[in-house]
Amino acid sequence: MRQTLADWLSRQLVAFHPRGWRERYREEMLDVLDQHQVSMWTVLDLAGSALTAHADPAYRMAGFSMARLRRAAVIPAVILASLVLVLGSLVAFAAWQERWHLSGEGGVGAVAFAPGRHLLVSAVGSAHQDSMDTVWDITNPARPRQLSAFQGGEPTVLSPDGRVLATVSFGGQAVLWSLADPRRPARIAVLPTDDGAQLWGEAYSPDGGILAVAYTDRIYLWNVASPARPRLLRTPVMPITALPAYAPQELAFSPDGRILAMVTGTGANQVTLWNVADPARAARLATLTGPNDALQAIAFSPGGNLLAGVTYHGIVPVFSLADPARPVLATTISDIMPDALWPDGLLQHPYAPPCPSCGPAAYAVGFTPDGLSLNVVVERQESSVSGDAAITNDSRDTVFTWNLTGSGAITGFSIAFRDIVGDWPTLAPDGRTVVDGAPHSNTVYLWTLPRSG
Repeated sequence: MRQTLADWLSRQLVAFHPRGWRERYREEMLDVLDQHQVSMWTVLDLAGSALTAHADPAYRMAGFSMARLRRAAVIPAVILASLVLVLGSLVAFAAWQERWHLSGEGGVGAVAFAPGRHLLVSAVGSAHQDSMDTVWDITNPARPRQLSAFQGGEPTVLSPDGRVLATVSFGGQAVLWSLADPRRPARIAVLPTDDGAQLWGEAYSPDGGILAVAYTDRIYLWNVASPARPRLLRTPVMPITALPAYAPQELAFSPDGRILAMVTGTGANQVTLWNVADPARAARLATLTGPNDALQAIAFSPGGNLLAGVTYHGIVPVFSLADPARPVLATTISDIMPDALWPDGLLQHPYAPPCPSCGPAAYAVGFTPDGLSLNVVVERQESSVSGDAAITNDSRDTVFTWNLTGSGAITGFSIAFRDIVGDWPTLAPDGRTVVDGAPHSNTVYLWTLPRSG
């Protein structure tokens, strides 16, 4: 475990105590520091303890001399001056760091919803970048209204009640923010990791009590029932293989909170199910065998009996989880990409972007609240009409909707289009609202699917 600045200062302050104090309490105090998380409040407490001990006759050496008197005065002064200098430097660094992160440059890469609160949070950037989260009031979806902006980035996820946001710090650690007052977000906790592994995903359990935080090779399961005092429950090790740079790498809880699904690789066996009914004893449940293509997004049905996904080449597998330990591939929908046209209707090779500046297609997948329909959004870009790659690209969202039976069989199909200037689409919990983040600014676009029938 890496030693923090607060830990180092605390141990130096223990050594600054008088000899009599150290003989009685040094080992006990070092044991306390080893067993507890050390903060700057610990440093302040020990500094006050050192000053008090030097002023206490019980800890002074026997005999009296002017030299000892001067020492008794100098040591507290040195401690106090050093503490003021260090704390002042930390405050200055924190202020600089906050200014560094609040940037809207780049594009929106993640969106989170607060069901029932008419709130939406968009994220720009990620760890080690200029990054921020923005809270929007979407009471009127046609006119999203910005309420606040604060340090954050990708990934970003809201608790089910919409009052706590999990995002990422500049150092790559998960951070919890209170949105009880969405105009004044307040940071309430940091969920530490010790090795600098890349944080790429977060997901709340349906009751909001557990937060899954996914790193390069594992997932941390945190008890966040009390967000100000998060408690680590389990760190299952995940066999993750290299994933393409364009894959968002998804994870999701089942509606009853007993299963955690995670994209863990690029081959046919790339989705792993974990039994998290007892999060402290999480265990691998099953591996889904599906298309040999990189999955871009996954979603559970409201009843938890189906799990759907969409791959890079537009294949949509639907798995039946009637027996979660023995999942079955119920339906495979192929060849949707030729129907997802470019904004001007250009029909080229279905998988290749039409211009060097255009990225691969982006996807979203989700069920309607009644569980009877499955929506898949395909967002495709092309260059401007002038052909100038430097000009903001145009995009088209194509939304495919299939009606499903409880077993995952298809019974109907419809399609909807929307020309936008956006990227990385997201489906709202209502199953009808699509959100796109602007590719070059901190802007969000919302549109509603037409009602079927």
